[in-house]
Amino acid sequence: MNVRPEIQVQLDALGDKLDHWVARVRHPAQFWPQFEQLSGEILDQCENAESDHARACIHAMLERHALGLPPWHERDDPLPPGTPEE
Repeated sequence: MNVRPEIQVQLDALGDKLDHWVARVRHPAQFWPQFEQLSGEILDQCENAESDHARACIHAMLERHALGLPPWHERDDPLPPGTPEE
């Protein structure tokens, strides 16, 4: 299943940002909050049939950089112990 063109444009832009962040940011923890926010906004726009494809695209872009989302960055998971609440 493909996604609507406007969703694919957003996924491509997120991939471009990830390329930049990995090249410029000293530690991945510096970009996780923004990456999670942006990817969550994209997923929130997806219809049920699109969400699996969008999630696969997001995970593929992370795999290209040997990155994986920390468990607490998955949508709706609680913050890790000892993390101040926002």
